[in-house]
Amino acid sequence: MNRTTKRSFSILLFALAAPLAWACGGGNDNLPPPPPPPPPPATVATTPPPPPADVDAAPPAPPPPAVTLLPGAASPDPTPAPTVHIVAPTRGQSIPADKAGDFKVKLDVKNWATAPGSAHVHLILDDKPYKPIFDTKAPIKLSDLPGGDQLAEGQHVLVAFPSRANHESVKLKGALTYVEFYVGKAKDKKVDLAKPLLVYSRPKGNYNGDMANHVLIDFQLMNETLADGKDHVHIAVTGPGVDMNSPLNAEVTKFGTPYYLDNLQNGTYSVKLDLVGGDNNPIAGAWNSVTREIKIDHDAAPSPAPMPPAPAGADADAGSATDAGAKRSK
Repeated sequence: MNRTTKRSFSILLFALAAPLAWACGGGNDNLPPPPPPPPPPATVATTPPPPPADVDAAPPAPPPPAVTLLPGAASPDPTPAPTVHIVAPTRGQSIPADKAGDFKVKLDVKNWATAPGSAHVHLILDDKPYKPIFDTKAPIKLSDLPGGDQLAEGQHVLVAFPSRANHESVKLKGALTYVEFYVGKAKDKKVDLAKPLLVYSRPKGNYNGDMANHVLIDFQLMNETLADGKDHVHIAVTGPGVDMNSPLNAEVTKFGTPYYLDNLQNGTYSVKLDLVGGDNNPIAGAWNSVTREIKIDHDAAPSPAPMPPAPAGADADAGSATDAGAKRSK
């Protein structure tokens, strides 16, 4: 091999060795740096799954039904028509103040068979809550009537009318009677018996157990006729389940139509009755705006029925038990 050939062969070997040296780690400082490593994968926040539902848990109780105030069907009129007359005191009678509490009221009732827990007579003194009278032949002390234990001097008024077992009063002509009397001197005449008067009857007192399911609103009228667009009775009810700023209302334009409260809840309700004119303005009268409170307790035991009257000749304790039973009746 001559010199020229050796030189060409050396050049060829160098050309082949250069790329091999670069591939085996021989580097060139002028090359760009390798790219950075990729970032670690992001951590995704997860919400833990809800605990399994308790299959044995009771579903939430539904809301109670709305309290309602609606008219009902009037009971049939009894025949023959019952009548009630107050025998004592007599009209305009003056009773000495020191004897007023023991004064005995006497009634004369016809065509109306009464019995404990059944038909009876509502006896009202001065627009106070009534006392149910089951034995209409027995005298009743004034002090036994609500408001009769401390009678002020002056005018007083007794009202009586027959009532059915459900306390719906009989509203036939002649069924209601009243009498004006005085304690001490005949003065302080606050009630004008010649003008229209509203006489509140029901509801009253406590309503326990099933008695709280269907509550009657009942009233009587004196010297008054109701009509649509004219004189009528306005009913307003407030209490549990009823907005105090928006009471339940009803306009009674036909005398004799009973109204009922349903779906009442446990608690205290206020029932307000007003005798108003066709313009909805109050009609003047001492008894023409009455508000009473009743207590509802569906969980309590019903009040016991009144006891039957004591037989003739029974001792005083038996008579006291009869009175106690009558007082428990609502």
